[in-house]
Amino acid sequence: MTAGAGDGATAVELGRELRASGLTGPVLRGLHAAAVTRLDGAPAPEQPWLTDLAARLDGAGPGAADLPALVRLLATTGLHRLLARAGVRFPAYALTDDVAAARVGPPGPRLPVRPRAAGSWEVLGRRTGFPIGVPACPLTGTAAWVQQLAGNGFNLITYKTVRSRAHAANPFPNWAFVPGVREPFGPAGPPPVVTARPSDWVTPGDPAVTSTNSFGVPSPDPAVWTDDVAAAVRCLADDQLLLVSVLGEDDGEGPPRLQAIADDFARTARLAESAGAPVVELNLSCPNTLDTSGGAVRPPICLDPELTTAIVATTRRALSSSTGLVAKLSWLDGPALAGLLPRIAPHLDGVAAINTVQCAVRRPDGSPTFPGRPLAGVSGVAVRDLALEFTRRLVELRAAGGYGFDVLAMGGVTDPASCAALLELGAAGVQTATGAFADPFLARACVEQLAGAAA
Repeated sequence: MTAGAGDGATAVELGRELRASGLTGPVLRGLHAAAVTRLDGAPAPEQPWLTDLAARLDGAGPGAADLPALVRLLATTGLHRLLARAGVRFPAYALTDDVAAARVGPPGPRLPVRPRAAGSWEVLGRRTGFPIGVPACPLTGTAAWVQQLAGNGFNLITYKTVRSRAHAANPFPNWAFVPGVREPFGPAGPPPVVTARPSDWVTPGDPAVTSTNSFGVPSPDPAVWTDDVAAAVRCLADDQLLLVSVLGEDDGEGPPRLQAIADDFARTARLAESAGAPVVELNLSCPNTLDTSGGAVRPPICLDPELTTAIVATTRRALSSSTGLVAKLSWLDGPALAGLLPRIAPHLDGVAAINTVQCAVRRPDGSPTFPGRPLAGVSGVAVRDLALEFTRRLVELRAAGGYGFDVLAMGGVTDPASCAALLELGAAGVQTATGAFADPFLARACVEQLAGAAA
């Protein structure tokens, strides 16, 4: 990406702040080496961009062309406050944080004024601002994160999946960029093997961004998350909407039991409702849930139509009629979606899709990117065509069946054009995880280019 008019001044100011803080080239190189070792689990040779940047920091100082490398260095080493004060775009999630550290709060950046569009949109029976948001993901795990996203213009936010009892996250590392995948996967055949290191990087704001993650579905105890959901609801404006994603399970003794799982979904949904959630989303789509009995990765729930139907029907009966209900689906082929939708659509206010796509994800040496987990979810531009194709089918089936549910579409939304493409297919709202992670100011761009910012 070419340097902007203000990039030189920003780079110079960042260089001054680093020197004033005693963060010399050698110190920063050491911090970066430690961060890479933490991410990848082993030291790695220093890359030329870092050697060159460190020399300039201790010499004539950085210029406009150095700003991308400066952002990479400071974000990787955890010096987000410097970037946030400068108003620079950088990844919204600190990759060197484990899940517990990330819950403390977002590193930034935060726009000084929330981007707003003239007019309003109807989503799930509510009036909202421009219908761009963030699905259940690590960016939405606490009220502090929700408030950050809302301030940056994301109006449809799904609180990260919660459970009826505490559940640990998958081991660190959990999220990585995939710089080698810059085009969408083809719609036919199994997804390809993806290569990524946890320390890999993609320039913030690059629309050809792909990421991979393996968080599992961690959850605090309900005593913690119900209070936090209530706080998240309170921090939103009247034209913003919070959904709360829930996941159920059985007691873990013996083979999974259909109704026990459905009942736990309903129990957790009621907890979310009692905390003030206006809409509950059923997580039927996660590709990263570990099977505790054997350590393998479970397939998404929505691949099982009997279980999915029981969960949706049981939860709908358990909730007030005023509480919205959304089913989150992973990508399904034509026959699977056509067979499932008539069974669940009458109970739903919305269908959200798609989740990440499960792939084999490996480092260049062939070992799993996330140790012990050869499969992980892939999202971003890689899944764009799959999301477009799925949304098109979903809208067509809705029309053919005469159903009234809204579509919340996601997958490959990394710039205003990819957001517009899903809205044009008939989605009531669009959400993005990788896009919001890689470009915290994406909602502003969508508002400005697709709706026109309010005066």
